[in-house]
Amino acid sequence: MRHVLRAVVALCAALGISLAFTSSAQAASNPVTVCGSGYYVQSSHKLGLYLETGGPQAIVYLLYNSSTGYNCAVTVVTGEQIGNPVSVGIRAEGGTWIKDSGNYNSYAGPVRVKAAGKCVQYSGSTRWWSSSSPYTDEYTSPLGWCG
Repeated sequence: MRHVLRAVVALCAALGISLAFTSSAQAASNPVTVCGSGYYVQSSHKLGLYLETGGPQAIVYLLYNSSTGYNCAVTVVTGEQIGNPVSVGIRAEGGTWIKDSGNYNSYAGPVRVKAAGKCVQYSGSTRWWSSSSPYTDEYTSPLGWCG
């Protein structure tokens, strides 16, 4: 029986299928899981890369669901950033920003906009402390991803 379970786990890993017993922290780090079924990543931007650790403090993602026509944005917390301020925003061309911000442990968002025939723009930010000094990194994309 153990051999069968190991074979199933290995096959799922090879196919990129996550199993039902993955932790919620792992699920939250996947922007597709956060936005929902049918979304795929169109763009991303790393925030907080200039730290001595070398890794990003957060990553802001833009996703799209072709069956619904909705775009989704989420800022996923990484590294030592946990519990510090993060934000995410999205807007359709000519529209207003839809934003979410707070001191989140996993992610800000998701925020969604239906933008049929329009371009979209997304943004994200993060703030963290290193050696008792605060740092902030913000990103706003140009208008793009037109549909």
